Amino acid sequence: MSILTGYLAEQLTDALTAFDIPMSCIVTRQETTGPEWDPVITPVPYACSGWVDDYAAAEHVDSNVLVSDRRVFVVAASLAITPAPGNTITIAGSTFTIIATALDSAGVCWVCQC
Repeated sequence: MSILTGYLAEQLTDALTAFDIPMSCIVTRQETTGPEWDPVITPVPYACSGWVDDYAAAEHVDSNVLVSDRRVFVVAASLAITPAPGNTITIAGSTFTIIATALDSAGVCWVCQC
């Protein structure tokens, strides 16, 4: 557990919101219902807040980060699920597919490689 979690995470979330950094976005995941022999796969949207960022050139060297990848930050407190690879994020009119996710050390944002 990080010393940044809890109260400080709330303060960081409030600060991001106060500066209008996060935008409205939607994380969509495919959920399966019904019997195994006849499953029904439904895209389920989850509203949240976040923003898109580019990777630095140095982060492309000797890593799994492609030049075409984008980093999408999702405010953890705004999302009811844990984002996972294969989910999509729609933000500012663009849709990205999640490749990998990690929670930042403060527990404030999901950092998604898309």
